Formats: sequence, C-alpha cells, structure tokens
Amino acid sequence: MRTQEQLKRVRANERVLAEQVAYLDEVAADAETRKLVSATPLADREWRDARRDLDRHRVLLQETQREAQGLIEERDRLLERLHELEPEHRRRDDE
Repeated sequence: MRTQEQLKRVRANERVLAEQVAYLDEVAADAETRKLVSATPLADREWRDARRDLDRHRVLLQETQREAQGLIEERDRLLERLHELEPEHRRRDDE
C-alpha cells in the first residue's frame, strides 16, 4: 500500500479514536461524580471500568499518532529522495 494511502487511513482512524477518547473522558468524569456522591462499591466499579476504557483508548490514540508520524517521516524521506534524483534526471534529458 502506498504511503499516502496508509497515512489517510491512519489519520481517519486517529480522528475516530480522538472522538472516542473525548466521549470516554466525559463518561469517566460522570462515573467519578457518581462514585463520589453515592460512595457505593458499584459506583466505584463503574468508575474504574470507565477509567480503564478511557486509558485503553488513549493508548490506542497515542499509538495511532506515532504511526501517523512515522508515515509522515517516511513520506518526507521519499519526497527528499525524489527531489535529489530530479536534477540528475533533468541533466540526462538535456544531454
């Protein structure tokens, strides 16, 4: 798969994960409020579950962001290589 196509796919995945993290952050905050107000074992468990889901999605988002950065760096290396080869190609055409 081409680098640019991979980057588009990863960026789309990154947007979805960012939305999920924002939503799960709200869910965890609500669960924490319920835990503090009710002080029940069930509310505590719900808060822990919400935090675990949020933390897991944050890790996935960070991994996706690192993957995107790696693809950007690869794309930049390929473009630089193409730029380096371009004058050489033009010189041959002029001869």
